[in-house]
Amino acid sequence: MLEATALFFVIFLSPNTPEHYPLEAIGHTLFWRIPALILILLLMEKKPPISPKIDFLTLAAALPALVITGYIVSSCARQFGYTPPETLIPPGGVKGWIAAILLSIGVGFLEEAYFRVYLPEALIKTGHSAKIAFIVSGLIFALCHAYEGTWGIANAILAAAVLSLVYIKSSSFPGIALAHGFYNVFVFINFTK
Repeated sequence: MLEATALFFVIFLSPNTPEHYPLEAIGHTLFWRIPALILILLLMEKKPPISPKIDFLTLAAALPALVITGYIVSSCARQFGYTPPETLIPPGGVKGWIAAILLSIGVGFLEEAYFRVYLPEALIKTGHSAKIAFIVSGLIFALCHAYEGTWGIANAILAAAVLSLVYIKSSSFPGIALAHGFYNVFVFINFTK
């Protein structure tokens, strides 16, 4: 469990690169997020190893579910007069958009590797039930989105539930990781000003 905690701090408390600096964002993805993802996959010691094969059925189930839950949460937030904090700056030019898309998909893979695969397995190995492992992992995932405010945390809790259920049913890491990444791209495109 100490390994999982240390890995969390190393990966998720890394310096963030603003998306409006495309070369830095691409460098951050190539030299921080991808190596971190590889580290998580190596530490998992999963038998059999995670298949790189993309399960399009999983992607087709998870992505619309994420979009729908996000829409419901944002609609409820607006009904209560909440306006989300303006945190997304539109990238400049084609390079900026390419960097933003790569970063969004890379974050999806990294977060899913840690929160849906590695952390639950680490918790299960320490004697917790699978249900408790996925609930704890989902709550930590939601707290990592606290910078988005109360409604961002609510959206992350629902997203964690959706992605956990789809992963439990399908065991398709690439499917949920791509769904998460494409959802990040969807959010980025729809919430930049």
